[in-house]
Amino acid sequence: MFSNRLTPSALICLGTLTVVHAAQSINPRPPVIPTLRQWIGNFGSLQLSSRTRIVLGRVSRVELLPVAKTLRDDLRQSCGLSPRIAEGARPMPGDIVLSLDSSLALVGAEGYRLKVGDDIEATAKTPDGVFYATRSLLQMIQQRSVPKGTAVDWPDYSERGFMLDVGRKFFDVKYLRQYVKFMSWYKLNDFQLHLNDDAADDYSGFRLISDKFPGLANVDGAYSRKQIDDLQDLAAEYHVNITPEIDAPAHARAFTKYHPELGSPRLPKNHLDLSNPNTQPFMNSVWQEFIPWFRSPQVHIGADEYNGGPGGAALYKSYINATASFIRSQGKRVRMWGGLKTAGNSNGVDRDIVVNLWYPGYHDPLEAVKDGYNLINTQDGYLYIVPFAGYYYQFLDTKSLYETWKPTVFDQEKLPDNDPHVLGGMFAVWNDKASYPYTFEDVHELVKPAMPTLGEILWAGHPRDARSYESFEADFKQLGDGPGVAIAAPKVVHESGNLAFGKTGSASDNPSGDFGVETLFDGRAPTRWIANAKKPQWATVDLGEVKPVSKLILRWAPHSHASQYRVSTSSDGTNWTVAYETSNGSGGTETISFPRVDARFVRLDFVKKGGSEGQFSMFAFEVYR
Repeated sequence: MFSNRLTPSALICLGTLTVVHAAQSINPRPPVIPTLRQWIGNFGSLQLSSRTRIVLGRVSRVELLPVAKTLRDDLRQSCGLSPRIAEGARPMPGDIVLSLDSSLALVGAEGYRLKVGDDIEATAKTPDGVFYATRSLLQMIQQRSVPKGTAVDWPDYSERGFMLDVGRKFFDVKYLRQYVKFMSWYKLNDFQLHLNDDAADDYSGFRLISDKFPGLANVDGAYSRKQIDDLQDLAAEYHVNITPEIDAPAHARAFTKYHPELGSPRLPKNHLDLSNPNTQPFMNSVWQEFIPWFRSPQVHIGADEYNGGPGGAALYKSYINATASFIRSQGKRVRMWGGLKTAGNSNGVDRDIVVNLWYPGYHDPLEAVKDGYNLINTQDGYLYIVPFAGYYYQFLDTKSLYETWKPTVFDQEKLPDNDPHVLGGMFAVWNDKASYPYTFEDVHELVKPAMPTLGEILWAGHPRDARSYESFEADFKQLGDGPGVAIAAPKVVHESGNLAFGKTGSASDNPSGDFGVETLFDGRAPTRWIANAKKPQWATVDLGEVKPVSKLILRWAPHSHASQYRVSTSSDGTNWTVAYETSNGSGGTETISFPRVDARFVRLDFVKKGGSEGQFSMFAFEVYR
């Protein structure tokens, strides 16, 4: 009997499973993610063992040694096997052979050939390609088999990205390190860090610490240069690029707080004053300080949603051009968000900028391509996750994306398939509701299905007819987040004595999906119920049986409370007795006490809104004896 401490992938690695007999049918395409572009199956499977080595050819050993070390570390993490790296040795049966071959140029800089016979040969034109071959190999091992056969694989798009808004909500660098590995597991290669932004309640964030700008970085969380260096060291191991974004001239509250004289006197307070002759030199000095921190060939200047008002378009365009010119003088390429319709048009704007096109109403994709811009599809209606906000997505519609979407599709507009102006795609997490009580673990739950789905679309292309979405979903749930990635599930808190925890409820407005009434009783701090505050609303909990009740705790979402409401109780759900009512609801966390009553049902009637939002919304509705 095998030790229960060994996972199925560990059993494969140690060679303890039965070898597949040659009489079995030819091996089908292995269910790795992204799907292998070409596969020629053979008979049988290969078992790794304690004698397995990672062999590097004499010519390739210097360039591929980092790939070999990462593969060894990931094998140790995934199945407890730590093969010796043999440089320049003759391959033996059961070895993993990594090599470079310039004749594989047809599969591009990231493509590879993976051949499994008596040994495993991972061959590519570049170390990038060899590394991606090892991701497919590790996934085969995790799925209980290394089938014999030959795969030839390459990506449809060079840009396969994920953006995380750390400006509004800080995430410790330990989580960013986990995400580097998670992205590479599904062959995504560009991790964009949105390093500054502002949110409600005058909150703003800037996340890089530098002695040159004392006080600019947030005290509630920011990254040192050493942390960024260490992150990029890991990213280099996993062939992920770290793209920094510093957003201006809008979304710039961190800068207008730091230098109030640079804030616009007539525009929103998060807008820089582009007529001030000191604004451009200041932003150039910010870039000059932080560009050397990053090894990425490009940086992102933000440049979206600038409402310049009458006469502001020329200043906005001038800022974009001057910033792009300065950054190129520092040896970097430039990206920005698509927003040039706010300036009327793109006339006079530098064309040598890659555009993250996120909303066609701000920058039309057909016009952008006609103007000569290269695009990264980051369209909000498909690819934006805004945790717990009630607009955009909680979870991307991964089934629809998998079955129908292409990076050349922008809302109602579509570019030709394989248009060379479309470099690829990127999905994004925007932390608009930074004040809400959610954690990285909560965000990760929302991101988990999106990462393999975007990896599949951007690498393997369309149509994706090798497997149904349901089969694809089962596969990525089995594959998980990759070796060494261990992010806990979101926290569920059962407050002692809360009779409503885990119970069922009903409501007058009950949005389907992520914001229904059941979220009031799930013990998850950031989940919330939403109802339209233009009319009275109600929400009820069924305690399951009659119980003594004398206290409620209401945890309101910010600016979404009721000023006038009442509490009613019932033993049968038909006949109700008012237990409490007020016209002075204050929001936040409210504790309500009233004389004890025996009840199975507790109901809240929301009569009049008190918050500035046009909704009633609560994180939790707790009931106590």
